[in-house]
Amino acid sequence: MNLNNAPFKSSTRMLRRKAEELAARSPKSLEILSGVENHNLIHELQVHQIELEMQNEQLHLTQVELDHERNRYIDLYNLAPVGYCTLNMQGKILQANMTAANLFGTHLNNVINQAITHFILQEDQDIFYMCQKQIEEFGESRSCELRMIGKDEEPFWAHLETRDGHNPDNIYEYHLIISDITKYTIVKEKLKLNEQIMLAQAQKAAMGELISMIAHQWRQPLNNLALINQDMYIKLELGKLDDKSVYASHEKVDQILQFMSKTIDDFRNFFSPDQPKELISIEEVINCTLKIIGQCYVTNIAINVHNNSTTPLLIHKNSLVQVFLNILGNAKHALESANVKPAIITIIIDETPTSIITTIRDNGGGIPEAIIDKIALPYFTTKGLMGTGLGLYISQTIIEKYFSGALSWYNKNQGACFVITLDKSHV
Repeated sequence: MNLNNAPFKSSTRMLRRKAEELAARSPKSLEILSGVENHNLIHELQVHQIELEMQNEQLHLTQVELDHERNRYIDLYNLAPVGYCTLNMQGKILQANMTAANLFGTHLNNVINQAITHFILQEDQDIFYMCQKQIEEFGESRSCELRMIGKDEEPFWAHLETRDGHNPDNIYEYHLIISDITKYTIVKEKLKLNEQIMLAQAQKAAMGELISMIAHQWRQPLNNLALINQDMYIKLELGKLDDKSVYASHEKVDQILQFMSKTIDDFRNFFSPDQPKELISIEEVINCTLKIIGQCYVTNIAINVHNNSTTPLLIHKNSLVQVFLNILGNAKHALESANVKPAIITIIIDETPTSIITTIRDNGGGIPEAIIDKIALPYFTTKGLMGTGLGLYISQTIIEKYFSGALSWYNKNQGACFVITLDKSHV
């Protein structure tokens, strides 16, 4: 037990003086005490002195622990992996940790009492003001991403999370958490660029397939035009070409040309960029897809559509058409590879209170279990040199990112089932 510390000696001396003063005021009261009473009094004083010594030692230990915890808190605060700042209502920095100062590339003394906007890129300051305004209006934490000014005046991307609160004096203030997300932002931009490249590759591959579909759809009309032309020539040679024959041939040619022109329009609309959103039902999107497919499937594959939905969605139609083309193309390849007869593709459109669910299933034998979890990986294909390995990957990306929906698949009844779930919030 440490009995030699200065605070204790000072306290003991003060008690001693007070005791001597009391004794001087009432000397007779002390003189008349018996020996036993004096002994008891001395014992009580000794016990009290020991209690004071123990209390003093406990206070000393508590003070040491508090100092240790305070230093530990300061280390945790200053060495945290994110920056912390306390702001007043005007956006002035009242407190900050070392991490925040390091992010700004300056000394901590140069951060305190500075406006937080001093460290935000001027072009992005409105983002911070809007975030603060939302906290003032709704009284909740808010977050944003913007560019801040770091070491050597170089900007860096930061994620800010702001919370409202009060200090011990009940004065309103903001608590700001700053995270450097520059590396994450760079990676995100690279992924976005790679995704755009893959999307462009998939569109080129789809364009090749669609051009072959145009050629397929035009083959029969061109044959008909050739037959009409030959018929007119033979009649002319035989002297049997009259006005009636010319008018009849002209009407047939006109119908065929209109059909071919409509086919081109369907494909041209599909490839037109920046198509606006339109309110359209899933059945109408399916019908648009089947128009593009045209005669490529009906010769050897039956496509049955069962619609149980009436709710239209406000969507980019062509993006969904691209998804349906990819899935139907995969089904066609599976059916032809397995040489299934009769080959059937069934499309079922169902509706729940929150979603519209489109199921596309075939009877082509299903997806091999060994690859069922890999088929949506980029550049994974089962079509050899004929495939790009991007169709299903792009389809999943479109459904999840552009429609906030889900694309899943499984095997059932010797066939593959692809399920597209779209949220009715697009209504």
